[in-house]
Amino acid sequence: MRPAWRRDSWLAQEQKDDEAHVQRSSRYFDEFRARKEKTPALFSSNGVSLKAAEQLLHLPDSVVEGPQAIAKGRKPLPPIDELLLAMGEPSPEPGWLPVAYSLLSQVTHSTPTGLAHMARYVDGTLRAHDISPEMLALALDVACLGSARLIGLSSLLFTRGDDTAKQYALGLEERALAVHNTARLVHWLG
Repeated sequence: MRPAWRRDSWLAQEQKDDEAHVQRSSRYFDEFRARKEKTPALFSSNGVSLKAAEQLLHLPDSVVEGPQAIAKGRKPLPPIDELLLAMGEPSPEPGWLPVAYSLLSQVTHSTPTGLAHMARYVDGTLRAHDISPEMLALALDVACLGSARLIGLSSLLFTRGDDTAKQYALGLEERALAVHNTARLVHWLG
């Protein structure tokens, strides 16, 4: 699961009013302005000269940048579990996404649990590096949700939220939920 779609889903969630949306947007973009500010020092602390890091990160003159000021006392983005809970809200079982993230991380980072899902005996023969049906179903489930969110959000951004894009995004969400309902018959989350 890529962090970007978790953060973008959090940003795009419907808010109770315009002021709440403005506050969430400010918090979101302040996070990236703060990261942008820290990045040259991070590069230079890993052996890249500060001048080279700044040159590498310098945007071309054709790029129009927005405000660069970071709000005083800014609040960082919510922790990953909170973002995942928010993303899973439309689902009938809202807590499934943090669990899915944790399980998929087990495979990604080759933990004992992850390795157990990457090896099994079939007809007496060890089959290593074949993902278990449960993890495959979970990976496909999460991939469909992430893709639906990214594509739906992109269509909304590119069309400035027109009605056709809204219907398209909702249709993608419905299809992702249908995949989830089928996939959970195999992975049993939710």
